[in-house]
Amino acid sequence: MVHDGIGRLDPGEQRARRARRGTDTFRLSRWVGYATAGEGIGFLAPTAGFALTTGLGTGTWATFVIMVAAGTVEGACLGVGQSLSLRGTAVDPGRRRWTVATAVAAAVAWMIGMLPSTLADLGVRWDPGSPGGIAGIGAGGLLLLASIPTGQWIVLRRTLGRAWRWIPLTMAAWLIGLVFTVLPSPFIDAETPAAVLWVAYAAAGVAMAVTVATLTGLGLRRLLR
Repeated sequence: MVHDGIGRLDPGEQRARRARRGTDTFRLSRWVGYATAGEGIGFLAPTAGFALTTGLGTGTWATFVIMVAAGTVEGACLGVGQSLSLRGTAVDPGRRRWTVATAVAAAVAWMIGMLPSTLADLGVRWDPGSPGGIAGIGAGGLLLLASIPTGQWIVLRRTLGRAWRWIPLTMAAWLIGLVFTVLPSPFIDAETPAAVLWVAYAAAGVAMAVTVATLTGLGLRRLLR
């Protein structure tokens, strides 16, 4: 049978045709460069949001909204950087789809991440050391780590076979990378100058970006093989 359009072919043949159409091969250095730039620039938004909410002493819900909005910008910047590095390759997900998916997923991640402090500010009391508290922290942590790779998997599965492997791979990379974002916390407080906040969290963001970009790039290269 002769097929006129790729949409009528089985998924395996669709991926094969896309692969033949791809003109560029995946390059790790390109991925690391673009992804690091995207995340590094994007992380300036949460840094600015944190400095703004801390300096102005904004209310609980205002802080929540500002930080989630900043996280959405961060995700969009990361999505743009990653999609640019994949442009023209066999797994090119499309810049718009990838960027939107990453931005929405980042917003969800920031909502989850902001939930404990928001509830505490609202007067909700819970024991993090109790069985329920430990279970809640564990479940929230898994959801946070899975949010971005799951959003990206929805797009990536269109062009990559067994794309579900992207989820645990990226979760592990973010688990390692996020360590850098909490390193400045013990050394700052409400009296810390805004300039110091910017430098500390910007440096943490760059370190996180390089780490996540390198680990996900190595993993993606392996998946493509």
